[in-house]
Amino acid sequence: MLYFGIILLLSTFFVIAFWALTNKFPQKLNIAFKVAVLLFCAIGFFRFMLSDSFMFVINGGYYAETFYEATDPLQTFLRWGYYLNYAVLPMAVFFDSRVFRNIASYICLPFSLLSAFFFNDYMVYFLSPEGRGLHLNPSFRYAYFVVELAIAIAIPILIQICYRHFFRIRSGREWLNFILVLPAVVLLMVPVYVPQSLIGYSSMIASKGSDFHTAWIVILTIVTFALYFIFRFRPYRERYMLCVFLTVVLFFHYDSLYLMGFSIPRLPIQLCNLAAYLYLIAIPFKCEKLFHFCFIANLTGTLLAIFLPDFVPGAFGFWTMHFTLEHSLVLMVPVLCMALRIFPRITLPALKHSFIGFSIYFVFCLISGTILNGYADVTGFEVNYFFLFDLDEAFAVFPMFTFTERIHWQFGRFEVYPLFVLMIYTCFQLLCVCYYHAVRWIYRFEDDHLALRGSAIELYEKRTGKISRRKKEFVD
Repeated sequence: MLYFGIILLLSTFFVIAFWALTNKFPQKLNIAFKVAVLLFCAIGFFRFMLSDSFMFVINGGYYAETFYEATDPLQTFLRWGYYLNYAVLPMAVFFDSRVFRNIASYICLPFSLLSAFFFNDYMVYFLSPEGRGLHLNPSFRYAYFVVELAIAIAIPILIQICYRHFFRIRSGREWLNFILVLPAVVLLMVPVYVPQSLIGYSSMIASKGSDFHTAWIVILTIVTFALYFIFRFRPYRERYMLCVFLTVVLFFHYDSLYLMGFSIPRLPIQLCNLAAYLYLIAIPFKCEKLFHFCFIANLTGTLLAIFLPDFVPGAFGFWTMHFTLEHSLVLMVPVLCMALRIFPRITLPALKHSFIGFSIYFVFCLISGTILNGYADVTGFEVNYFFLFDLDEAFAVFPMFTFTERIHWQFGRFEVYPLFVLMIYTCFQLLCVCYYHAVRWIYRFEDDHLALRGSAIELYEKRTGKISRRKKEFVD
């Protein structure tokens, strides 16, 4: 209870200080809120790199040839509820959204208070020697989490005080939005370790072409189309808010990778991993040229990863859940951004931007990977950025490239397979071109469909003298 009292006192201090500051400078209220939320997200981001042994609370499963049968449902649900803060609080502050402010005030705040109350349960895992990540001084770990929880409690309270936000109990629309959106937010923000801690690894095998793989593709397709059909006629602000929310969710889902330890191979350099950072720049700030690279190059790479997955056996294990959740979001975010008209249709300049961006990225992977692998005996890590350096793995997937290993250059401790590298670069760029033309074909198909619908509507109006409700399909 000592730390619970300290957290409440600190959060009270934050609330009073923030309220006093914004009362003195009311024009700075929104800026102050944004700074507070960004500070909270930054603290949460770096905490993923600190040690946490909860990854090994596995409900009957093997990890690294060790069997774990420990369960901790209370901690699992506490973490799940608290994890919502990372995506909900930014949306509640950066967007004047009643539904996100309701979730922040009436879901996130109670879970933050409960997390503070069960503070010592968290610290058991944070200080365990079994945890991966950075094992820093225990006093620092205590102070770090105390500050994070205090901010998590203070922000929803300040939203209610400064914005005078309260749930409109008599509003049916308010209840409907809350009831419909909350389950979707909870499911999208499920931490990657929740399935293994509640269910275990399961007997289902995760491999290419397995039932799990097929079910994933089917569910991903259904969810993407469902979101499109739900939001396609919604106001631009709501469509944009959806895409930004999914972008933030992706960012924190990817960063949960560091709970398994921070290392050079896990830096966000693989194309799909890099998307978590590029989307966070391209979509909230509407950087069109960067989005062109994301929409063509990142999506091409993601489609390859989805249809040729690198699963770790155990359908609900940490790595399998991380792979499926991350790649699902990497696919959904740009597809929905384009389908919901957040960005204009891609044209030939978009292909040029993708070509230039991927060339820069490819050269960086080649140079950095060659250098790091050259010093692998010093660092203890080998990397396989953009799958350029593990020829056995590449040839297992693409056996037609085996002839490329005949040309091999050695420069001291550095080695390069130039023909293999050139083939990978060329083939990927060709796939990007094919993807671009496939999207352009979809545009033509959509235009023909709309033209046909438009003709049918005009004919209907002439015959009946009534105005068709379907005209909204032609208006953004």
